[in-house]
Amino acid sequence: MKTFLTYISEEKQIISEGIRQGLPHITTMDHDQFTRLTHGGKVHVEGATEKTDGSTFKFGHDEDGFYSQSSGSGSEKMRHPRDYEERATRRSKETGKPLDLTGARGFAKAHEALQKNKPLVAHLKDRAEKSGGETSVRGELFSKALARPSDTNKGEVKFVGTSYDPKRMGKVGKIVIHSKLPENQGHDLEHFKENLSDTNVNFDDDKIEHKPGHVDVKPEVKELSSVNHELLKSRTTPKNKEAKIAETAKFDAIKKKVSDKVDAHVKSLNVSPKWGSGTEGMVVHPKPGSSAPRFKVTSDAFRGFKSDKEAQAKFKTRTLDK
Repeated sequence: MKTFLTYISEEKQIISEGIRQGLPHITTMDHDQFTRLTHGGKVHVEGATEKTDGSTFKFGHDEDGFYSQSSGSGSEKMRHPRDYEERATRRSKETGKPLDLTGARGFAKAHEALQKNKPLVAHLKDRAEKSGGETSVRGELFSKALARPSDTNKGEVKFVGTSYDPKRMGKVGKIVIHSKLPENQGHDLEHFKENLSDTNVNFDDDKIEHKPGHVDVKPEVKELSSVNHELLKSRTTPKNKEAKIAETAKFDAIKKKVSDKVDAHVKSLNVSPKWGSGTEGMVVHPKPGSSAPRFKVTSDAFRGFKSDKEAQAKFKTRTLDK
């Protein structure tokens, strides 16, 4: 498994979580990932978490005090709420892109609320001192300032394509702490939920209860043995282009069969959404010691939203003031 790093691009600096961002669907896996997933003729679904569509967010404490980071801060540590707007303004000038402070202001509100939460800051400071000077918590922020009214369930809100109940959030929003991230393993998530939540921002985790199981994919593994693996992994040239296209089509068809089986299995679990009427789906984690990759299983509703350009365009025009 890859380590969790902060990736920086030329145009936009964003915190990227290997466990959440860029996770493959089964149908988008490369040859190596799919081979590891189906090793032994079984796809195990023993550890799954709720997949959420909030904003990547990190907060913590170091020798300079409280800080936060988000998709609006890049690798910079934000020390004050105003830092988000200042960075957005600076980046607009640097890139020539139009200035839009919507995201910056949403992140600033969350930062301010967390920084004013004295029990939280005291807890983080204590953790930092005990762990060598710094501690951090990573998850996803559901900022009400960035929400839009749900077009599917009255009274709920959406951040991308999933409908959430705002009553389950604080006045500013909610932070879902990712329970499977290595850097969060030393934190007592129940303590955050029960003792460090306040009326402005409450904490939760992405854990879900379900019956462990597996999906039998032996027939698909047998089919996979007939695929020309070397050709799939080779560089495309004028000579092998047609043959490679045909082999890729065979490989994609096998992945689709496995994906359909896993989708059906996940639906049969009847896992209820945690924070409203909708769910983006699930993240399936490998068994301990397994080399299988993590992957996402998207809900039908979210999948439908992502494929409907008209629905996405309408969603972007909705505001909480309407």
